Amino acid sequence: MEKELKILSSIEEQVAVQFTGKVNVLSNFNRQYLGHVLFKNGEIYQVIFNQLKGLKAFYQLIIQEFSLQSHSYVVEPEVVEEKERQIHYPYAVMKNKMSDVIKQYRDSLKYRPPENVKIVIDAVFFEDSLPISPQEFDVLATLTEWNTPYDIYQHCQLLDHEITLALVSLRKKNALKIIAGRNKPDDSP
Repeated sequence: MEKELKILSSIEEQVAVQFTGKVNVLSNFNRQYLGHVLFKNGEIYQVIFNQLKGLKAFYQLIIQEFSLQSHSYVVEPEVVEEKERQIHYPYAVMKNKMSDVIKQYRDSLKYRPPENVKIVIDAVFFEDSLPISPQEFDVLATLTEWNTPYDIYQHCQLLDHEITLALVSLRKKNALKIIAGRNKPDDSP
Protein backbone atom coordinates (compact mmCIF):
# COMPACT_ATOMS: atom_id res chain seq x y z
CA MET A 1 0.00 0.00 0.00
CA GLU A 2 1.30 3.43 -0.87
CA LYS A 3 0.69 5.27 2.42
CA GLU A 4 0.89 4.32 6.07
CA LEU A 5 -2.51 4.36 7.75
CA LYS A 6 -2.57 5.42 11.39
CA ILE A 7 -5.34 2.98 12.28
CA LEU A 8 -3.31 0.03 10.99
CA SER A 9 -0.36 0.93 13.21
CA SER A 10 -2.69 1.06 16.20
CA ILE A 11 -4.37 -2.25 15.32
CA GLU A 12 -1.07 -4.03 14.66
CA GLU A 13 0.29 -2.82 17.99
CA GLN A 14 -2.76 -4.24 19.81
CA VAL A 15 -2.51 -7.55 17.93
CA ALA A 16 1.22 -7.83 18.76
CA VAL A 17 0.72 -7.31 22.51
CA GLN A 18 -2.40 -9.52 22.63
CA PHE A 19 -4.46 -6.58 23.91
CA THR A 20 -7.92 -6.94 25.41
CA GLY A 21 -10.02 -3.78 25.24
CA LYS A 22 -10.95 -1.24 22.63
CA VAL A 23 -9.42 1.38 20.40
CA ASN A 24 -11.90 4.26 20.26
CA VAL A 25 -12.15 6.18 16.99
CA LEU A 26 -12.63 9.92 17.54
CA SER A 27 -13.17 12.80 15.14
CA ASN A 28 -10.09 14.98 14.78
CA PHE A 29 -12.41 17.97 14.45
CA ASN A 30 -14.32 17.79 17.74
CA ARG A 31 -13.12 14.55 19.41
CA GLN A 32 -16.62 13.07 18.98
CA TYR A 33 -16.86 9.29 19.32
CA LEU A 34 -17.28 7.68 15.88
CA GLY A 35 -16.80 4.05 16.79
CA HIS A 36 -14.32 1.49 18.07
CA VAL A 37 -12.29 -1.62 17.35
CA LEU A 38 -12.75 -4.24 20.08
CA PHE A 39 -10.00 -6.77 20.84
CA LYS A 40 -9.71 -9.86 22.98
CA ASN A 41 -6.27 -11.43 23.37
CA GLY A 42 -5.07 -9.58 20.28
CA GLU A 43 -7.92 -10.71 18.02
CA ILE A 44 -10.38 -8.26 16.50
CA TYR A 45 -13.80 -9.13 17.89
CA GLN A 46 -15.92 -6.22 16.78
CA VAL A 47 -15.73 -3.02 14.78
CA ILE A 48 -18.32 -0.27 14.97
CA PHE A 49 -17.83 2.86 12.89
CA ASN A 50 -20.32 5.53 11.78
CA GLN A 51 -23.30 3.31 12.68
CA LEU A 52 -21.86 0.39 10.70
CA LYS A 53 -20.82 -2.92 12.23
CA GLY A 54 -18.49 -5.77 11.41
CA LEU A 55 -16.33 -6.05 8.32
CA LYS A 56 -18.11 -3.18 6.55
CA ALA A 57 -17.25 -0.90 9.48
CA PHE A 58 -13.62 -2.09 9.42
CA TYR A 59 -13.17 -1.46 5.72
CA GLN A 60 -15.07 1.86 5.83
CA LEU A 61 -12.71 3.04 8.55
CA ILE A 62 -9.73 2.06 6.40
CA ILE A 63 -11.23 3.70 3.29
CA GLN A 64 -11.97 6.94 5.13
CA GLU A 65 -8.46 7.16 6.49
CA PHE A 66 -7.11 6.29 3.03
CA SER A 67 -9.25 9.15 1.66
CA LEU A 68 -7.42 11.54 4.02
CA GLN A 69 -10.13 11.69 6.69
CA SER A 70 -7.86 10.96 9.62
CA HIS A 71 -9.12 10.26 13.09
CA SER A 72 -7.73 10.16 16.60
CA TYR A 73 -7.41 6.85 18.38
CA VAL A 74 -7.60 6.22 22.12
CA VAL A 75 -6.72 2.82 23.54
CA GLU A 76 -8.57 1.70 26.66
CA PRO A 77 -8.47 -1.67 28.41
CA GLU A 78 -11.83 -3.31 28.91
CA VAL A 79 -13.34 -6.67 29.81
CA VAL A 80 -14.54 -8.31 26.59
CA GLU A 81 -17.06 -11.14 26.56
CA GLU A 82 -17.10 -13.88 23.90
CA LYS A 83 -20.71 -12.96 23.02
CA GLU A 84 -19.50 -9.58 21.73
CA ARG A 85 -17.62 -11.22 18.87
CA GLN A 86 -18.88 -10.24 15.42
CA ILE A 87 -15.73 -10.81 13.38
CA HIS A 88 -14.31 -14.30 13.06
CA TYR A 89 -11.46 -13.64 10.63
CA PRO A 90 -7.85 -13.29 11.76
CA TYR A 91 -6.41 -9.82 11.28
CA ALA A 92 -3.92 -11.17 8.70
CA VAL A 93 -6.81 -12.24 6.44
CA MET A 94 -8.53 -8.86 6.80
CA LYS A 95 -5.28 -7.02 6.06
CA ASN A 96 -4.61 -9.13 2.95
CA LYS A 97 -8.01 -8.19 1.55
CA MET A 98 -7.55 -4.51 2.42
CA SER A 99 -5.40 -3.48 -0.56
CA ASP A 100 -7.92 -5.12 -2.89
CA VAL A 101 -10.81 -3.27 -1.19
CA ILE A 102 -8.98 0.07 -1.50
CA LYS A 103 -8.19 -0.57 -5.19
CA GLN A 104 -11.81 -1.48 -5.93
CA TYR A 105 -13.01 1.57 -3.99
CA ARG A 106 -10.68 3.86 -5.95
CA ASP A 107 -11.73 2.30 -9.28
CA SER A 108 -15.45 2.64 -8.46
CA LEU A 109 -15.35 6.33 -7.50
CA LYS A 110 -15.88 7.46 -11.10
CA TYR A 111 -19.17 5.51 -11.24
CA ARG A 112 -20.59 6.74 -7.94
CA PRO A 113 -23.85 8.67 -8.46
CA PRO A 114 -23.94 12.40 -7.68
CA GLU A 115 -25.43 13.33 -4.32
CA ASN A 116 -28.14 15.60 -5.79
CA VAL A 117 -30.20 12.82 -7.42
CA LYS A 118 -32.86 10.42 -6.22
CA ILE A 119 -32.73 6.78 -7.22
CA VAL A 120 -35.94 4.76 -7.36
CA ILE A 121 -36.78 1.26 -8.50
CA ASP A 122 -38.55 1.04 -11.85
CA ALA A 123 -41.61 -1.14 -11.18
CA VAL A 124 -41.50 -2.48 -14.75
CA PHE A 125 -38.20 -4.20 -13.88
CA PHE A 126 -40.02 -6.70 -11.67
CA GLU A 127 -42.11 -7.85 -14.64
CA ASP A 128 -38.93 -8.92 -16.45
CA SER A 129 -37.29 -12.15 -15.48
CA LEU A 130 -33.73 -10.84 -15.44
CA PRO A 131 -31.61 -12.52 -12.78
CA ILE A 132 -30.17 -10.38 -10.01
CA SER A 133 -27.07 -10.94 -7.92
CA PRO A 134 -27.11 -11.01 -4.11
CA GLN A 135 -25.44 -7.55 -4.11
CA GLU A 136 -28.10 -6.18 -6.45
CA PHE A 137 -30.77 -7.64 -4.19
CA ASP A 138 -29.24 -5.91 -1.15
CA VAL A 139 -29.20 -2.58 -3.00
CA LEU A 140 -32.81 -3.06 -4.16
CA ALA A 141 -33.83 -3.86 -0.59
CA THR A 142 -32.13 -0.67 0.62
CA LEU A 143 -33.87 1.31 -2.13
CA THR A 144 -37.25 0.31 -0.71
CA GLU A 145 -36.54 2.65 2.21
CA TRP A 146 -33.91 5.11 1.01
CA ASN A 147 -33.49 6.96 -2.29
CA THR A 148 -30.56 9.36 -2.02
CA PRO A 149 -27.02 8.16 -2.73
CA TYR A 150 -25.89 9.27 0.74
CA ASP A 151 -28.60 7.20 2.45
CA ILE A 152 -28.04 4.19 0.20
CA TYR A 153 -24.32 4.11 1.02
CA GLN A 154 -25.01 4.64 4.74
CA HIS A 155 -27.71 2.01 5.17
CA CYS A 156 -26.75 -0.80 2.79
CA GLN A 157 -24.57 -3.45 4.44
CA LEU A 158 -22.35 -3.86 1.37
CA LEU A 159 -19.00 -2.13 0.97
CA ASP A 160 -19.11 1.15 -0.98
CA HIS A 161 -17.56 -0.26 -4.15
CA GLU A 162 -19.99 -3.21 -4.07
CA ILE A 163 -22.92 -0.78 -3.83
CA THR A 164 -21.57 1.27 -6.73
CA LEU A 165 -21.09 -1.79 -8.93
CA ALA A 166 -24.59 -3.06 -8.07
CA LEU A 167 -26.10 0.36 -8.91
CA VAL A 168 -24.29 0.39 -12.26
CA SER A 169 -25.43 -3.14 -13.02
CA LEU A 170 -29.05 -2.39 -12.04
CA ARG A 171 -28.98 0.75 -14.17
CA LYS A 172 -27.80 -1.30 -17.17
CA LYS A 173 -30.72 -3.68 -16.57
CA ASN A 174 -33.10 -0.67 -16.56
CA ALA A 175 -34.11 -1.49 -12.99
CA LEU A 176 -33.58 2.04 -11.71
CA LYS A 177 -34.89 5.49 -12.47
CA ILE A 178 -32.70 8.45 -11.71
CA ILE A 179 -34.53 11.62 -10.78
CA ALA A 180 -32.48 14.78 -11.07
CA GLY A 181 -32.25 16.79 -7.91
CA ARG A 182 -32.85 20.48 -7.68
CA ASN A 183 -29.91 22.78 -7.91
CA LYS A 184 -29.72 25.63 -5.47
CA PRO A 185 -31.59 28.64 -6.85
CA ASP A 186 -29.58 31.62 -8.06
CA ASP A 187 -29.66 34.85 -6.26
CA SER A 188 -29.86 36.61 -9.63
CA PRO A 189 -32.98 38.62 -10.44
